[in-house]
Amino acid sequence: MDRNKKIILICGTQIAIFLLFLCTLILHIQADEHYSNGIIMIFIGALILLSLTGCALSFVMLDYTRDVVRFASSDVMGVHNKKALEKKLYDLQEKDDTFNLGIMMFDLNNLKKINDTYGHEQGDVFIKTFASLLTRILTENSFLARYGGDEFVIVEEHTSLDKLAEMNHRLQTLVDDYNENALHAISYAVGYDVSYRNHYYLIPDLMKIADEKMYEDKRYKKEHMSSETQSISYSSPKPFRSVSSEYLIKKLHTILSNHKGQRSYAFVTSDIQDFRLINEYWGYETGNSILDTILKMVEHFPDGCFAYRYHADIFVGLVDITNMSVDELRDKIISYNSDIEAHILEQYPVSRFQFRTGIYAIEDDSVIPAEIISHANTVRKLASEVDGHVYIYGPHIAEMEQHRADVINSFQSAINNNDICIYMQPKIGCKSKKIESAEVLVRWNKAPGVVWTPDKFLPLLEESGEITTLDYYVYEKAFAWLKERRDSGLPVVPISLNVSPAHFNNITEFEQKVHELFVKYNPDPRLLIFEITEEAYIHNYDAVNRMIEHFHNAGALISMDDFGSGYSSLNTMKDIQFDEIKMDKRFLDGPLSTNGKIVIEEIFHMLKRTHHSIVCEGVETKEVADFLTVAGCNEMQGFYYYKPMPSEGFSALLDSMQ
Repeated sequence: MDRNKKIILICGTQIAIFLLFLCTLILHIQADEHYSNGIIMIFIGALILLSLTGCALSFVMLDYTRDVVRFASSDVMGVHNKKALEKKLYDLQEKDDTFNLGIMMFDLNNLKKINDTYGHEQGDVFIKTFASLLTRILTENSFLARYGGDEFVIVEEHTSLDKLAEMNHRLQTLVDDYNENALHAISYAVGYDVSYRNHYYLIPDLMKIADEKMYEDKRYKKEHMSSETQSISYSSPKPFRSVSSEYLIKKLHTILSNHKGQRSYAFVTSDIQDFRLINEYWGYETGNSILDTILKMVEHFPDGCFAYRYHADIFVGLVDITNMSVDELRDKIISYNSDIEAHILEQYPVSRFQFRTGIYAIEDDSVIPAEIISHANTVRKLASEVDGHVYIYGPHIAEMEQHRADVINSFQSAINNNDICIYMQPKIGCKSKKIESAEVLVRWNKAPGVVWTPDKFLPLLEESGEITTLDYYVYEKAFAWLKERRDSGLPVVPISLNVSPAHFNNITEFEQKVHELFVKYNPDPRLLIFEITEEAYIHNYDAVNRMIEHFHNAGALISMDDFGSGYSSLNTMKDIQFDEIKMDKRFLDGPLSTNGKIVIEEIFHMLKRTHHSIVCEGVETKEVADFLTVAGCNEMQGFYYYKPMPSEGFSALLDSMQ
């Protein structure tokens, strides 16, 4: 390098000498008339030509040497090479301090696969493409160098952690745009940090930290994502594109790992209440336009690090809350959501629009991105229940999620170990005052002395889809109980079995599995009553009627549970094919008023005229029992008579009544 600089100096000196000699000749020619002699003029002309030639050659040599000097610090892609980087870092280290100096290190994730599959020539194109994208995020304070085969370094002076994060965000956006139409998608790992007061590093330490963060980012992406999912995934073309879970996880990990301990963040997820109704009524074109408008608005939320449409009508974002509390963030989001709602109602023909949001403040660096997303989604679904429709994840939600995980993860082992047991609650004949039937219920023996009632696990099993497995388990236990009593010559009574609404999604499978149980245990079908809720009937009208026909052909009975819960109308009563009607227990909540008695009596009158047996549950007082008996109820069920009991206890009760 020093030799090249000396050559540049010599070339410059030569040019100066030639120009001085040329100027001297021209001045002499103008001042002395003897130079008009022909021979002398030829000689003078030759000197001038020689001077011009020497000057031109010196310029060529100077330009060539400058290129040598310039390319000595750059590689074939036009970025600085490792040697130039080392000199840059050495020069910076010699300064009085390295405050506000940032280092960003980048590494391509899937270069080896490109090289192995398509050859090194294609790999070089891959590297050059990434280098060209890097050059587009540089500022006047940037120094870009290629550190190794597919590793790059940006030295950024007069910067901050937020500025480096913004540079990486711009790079990711460029990469995303490129990947949309690329044959080979680009994916990269990044690590960066900044030296500043109270967070001061020498250059070697800063390089080491950035390098460690980069390789942690690379390791995480390699472990958690396959090569096919290491780039952005879109579910639809611009402007309605949505990011995949893999992309979102990668994005979160990169930011959180590079800002660990230096910034506080909250992950936010929002959706539109009943958005499907907008699509169904106003059309998908209007729905997509609304989604695009919302995305543009959420992208400009103050202190937002990024915002994306996740999938369907769900939007996600990361907010820097270093300088604010979570409650302040909630208030800002409530205000911002109100602006979004007002804008949509003004710009589009919809008459109702509600935006709801869940917030998860990331206080623990050990929480993995997938859990962050899950936590925020959990409270998003609860946001409609609170004022402002913005819900913050808290300890009580953590307990709820822990319980949910416990139920889902331990359910199958509970089935295998028979920890879930059937209980029975007797139903008393209003006229006979004896046990005439019983409802089969469930309890979960979670631990010694700990018994879970259905409200602890049934809703979660319904949510997970495992409720159908539980139903078949209960049916088999109940059928086995009937068979054991029958084979032993012991008395039996009809039993009621609940049918979960999830079965109506696959009515053929339900019929097949119940048929297999009939074949295995051969119960008397007249002892079986299958209970279907009124809500399930209204929402699955055809499937329920098919099930009723199937069980009627088999000789079993069907009961409508929770009748009068508010879903049906009087018009549906004329078509009800149920054998038994089980009144919703809310009819009996609190003291019976005069009007309440009149309503119950009139309902009983209509049901009796349409030849339906009537059962009332929730009977807890003698007054209610006496009224129902006089009003014409057939059977009563409730704590006034019996609480639910284990099947063994119910067997003993029946035996004692012989």
